[in-house]
Amino acid sequence: MKNHRRVLVGSLASAALMSLFLVNNGSVKADEVVQPNQVQQSSEVRVTTNQDNAKKPNNDQWANPADYKNDIPVQVLGINDLHGNIDTTGKAYVGRGMHYNAGNAARLSSYLNNAENDFKEKNPEGNTFRVEAGDMVGASPATSSLLQDEPTMKSLKAMNVNIGTLGNHEFDEGLGEFDRIVEGKAPQKGQFNQEEQNYPHENSNLQIVISNVVNKKDQTVPFNWQPYLTKEVKAGNKSSKVGFIGVVTADMPKLTFAKNLKDYQILDPAETIAKYDHILQNQGVNAIVVLAHTGVSTYKGKTSGEAVDILKKLYQIDPNNSVDLYVAAHSHRYANGTVGRTKIVQANKFSMAYDAAIGYIDPKTNDFVNGSLITHVYPVMSPKEDKFTKADPKVEAIIKDAENRTSKITNSVIGKTTPGTEISTTLNDNKENAVGDLVVDAQLFEARKKGIQADFAITNGGGVRSNLNIENDGSIKWKSAQAVQPFNNQIQVFNLTGKQIYDVLNSQYVKNGERYYLISGMRYAYTDNDDPSHPQKVAVMLDGNGKQIDLNKIYRVITSNYLVDSTAEFKGAKKVTDVGIDTDLFVDYFKDQTAAGKLILAPELNRKFYLTKPQLDELLNKLKQETQVSKQGTTNNNLGEKNSQTSDKTDRLVNKSDETKTSEQEQAKKSEESTKIIYVFSKAKKEENTLKVVNAPVGKNSSLTTLTRSKSLNRNESNKASLPKAGAEDVSWISWLGLALTSLVSFFGLGIKKRK
Repeated sequence: MKNHRRVLVGSLASAALMSLFLVNNGSVKADEVVQPNQVQQSSEVRVTTNQDNAKKPNNDQWANPADYKNDIPVQVLGINDLHGNIDTTGKAYVGRGMHYNAGNAARLSSYLNNAENDFKEKNPEGNTFRVEAGDMVGASPATSSLLQDEPTMKSLKAMNVNIGTLGNHEFDEGLGEFDRIVEGKAPQKGQFNQEEQNYPHENSNLQIVISNVVNKKDQTVPFNWQPYLTKEVKAGNKSSKVGFIGVVTADMPKLTFAKNLKDYQILDPAETIAKYDHILQNQGVNAIVVLAHTGVSTYKGKTSGEAVDILKKLYQIDPNNSVDLYVAAHSHRYANGTVGRTKIVQANKFSMAYDAAIGYIDPKTNDFVNGSLITHVYPVMSPKEDKFTKADPKVEAIIKDAENRTSKITNSVIGKTTPGTEISTTLNDNKENAVGDLVVDAQLFEARKKGIQADFAITNGGGVRSNLNIENDGSIKWKSAQAVQPFNNQIQVFNLTGKQIYDVLNSQYVKNGERYYLISGMRYAYTDNDDPSHPQKVAVMLDGNGKQIDLNKIYRVITSNYLVDSTAEFKGAKKVTDVGIDTDLFVDYFKDQTAAGKLILAPELNRKFYLTKPQLDELLNKLKQETQVSKQGTTNNNLGEKNSQTSDKTDRLVNKSDETKTSEQEQAKKSEESTKIIYVFSKAKKEENTLKVVNAPVGKNSSLTTLTRSKSLNRNESNKASLPKAGAEDVSWISWLGLALTSLVSFFGLGIKKRK
């Protein structure tokens, strides 16, 4: 927002700058963007975080309408990343609080209605726009996806969301299919299931604005969508216009199949925004809203992310830009901040939250009055948390109709767990989550069940879409598994070297990197790195038997064709065979476990762990010793052998081994058993300095090695160590811990060492 109260002074500076952005009065092509050498060096753009303390807009802090009687009231209500979640709920962090069972499109609609009604009660001549910032469809739960997301488009229409942009998931089945459901055209006969063929198709009335996706052949925006549009706003006899520009992340080549992008070029978002900002200003439109599928997050008082970087670049290109509001998406996080003069918001994900902006446009300057534009983000609360807000019956009817049409498939029970079990997408400090680990475990299990040789399974965190919803009686339905794995991606086996696996996993630790991976069949340790652009790195990788992964060896890795197609680190991977479709494999896993009389349980989160450099050196030394012993053909694989050398008292290796005498027959039996190495770490923090290594055949004698250095673990932290399971065998961590402690106390008379 420029201060158009002082427009004369500002126009002098702008006039000189405008010469850089001369626009042909003929047809506008979306590739005419600012060149890099036109970027101006300017002082650092200030980024601040805005406060959200209220749960509803009714009594929140807004500009006083009485101060803007000569101006035009404008409200923008935004949503993002719906992903067809019209009938789901989940945990949503908004402002300063966590909200449980948040969401559902019918409740979202009521909250949007409430926000608009409250605004117009205080501003009777106000103008409201309802917008979306991409990923309305794609990676959707079954209620929507089985009907090609048409129930979602119908719900958006019922919610009066009529301006939107593209996200990466609008490309999932090709932009042609997305345009079909936007327009409400019938699919080709036999193209989809019969329920979709029978679904009532209708135009969504959604206007798509996208400026940085252009056809390669002629540099125009595809499907007659527009790079920008303007909307008139009125109050009494006063009028003005608001401009809307749409952009999608420049990371698109990493986010969809190459075939979906082959006809399109993705332009730089900041440069493209700068271009259309100037076009709009040339038309006298100075109140500008950007709908951007680029991520942002507000966390611990700091607002950051790709969207912030884009705005900073925009301010370098044009310090006098007139972008007032930036409605972000893509990262599924809460955000409310200000970059320069631009307000930036993001409303979590699915139907769990929405953002609201209210400001006042001066009809003389056609811009928001300086200081009048205020933004907030609000949760879509559950009926339990907010009993006064009722679901919108119009949207509720659309959802129920879709549920009825798909219920035969979606409500079938495929698995069972203990009632009250939670298997969620919540990440721990090492970027693992239970449902993600379950997904890769399922893929590895199903491949091996089919007789397919595979060593490991890897998937990306973004491929795990939701918590695993569990019914009150502990049953798991088809729709719950499908919601976790909704893509219908091909899961395949590829040959990868250990070095390629390292590169894939190491890519998680680039500065500000958002991608993370879930793994099965292996573990790894990561540690600090001296490179500021890559602050941490993978230090050592271990296979399921605790053996170090050889960088030169070829392994068989299960992953999706999407990842191999879109991820640089997977380039060159040679396909071995197909395993199946992601959704089918996950469903089959539940069915197989149920048939075997097993419950579906949350895996322990023990596959990634942080080590300090001294801890890492100790671990590598132990692995080296084990390798040497193995090469000598020794049957005793005990990592705590007495050949360790004692150093000074504060930097010593305490090695104790099980000296219980056994017969030769028992020794021979012991040598035939599969030895597992289990690494036990306290909660990963840089100040922690104790690593325990348990090495034992399952159910047999064990030894415990404790590695310590000068700064010992805090005793309170040392009690938090947890012992992971020994691979596929069902051995409880309590049994392991008891075994380890019994060995120490019984055979060596050791107590628990007190630590400072």
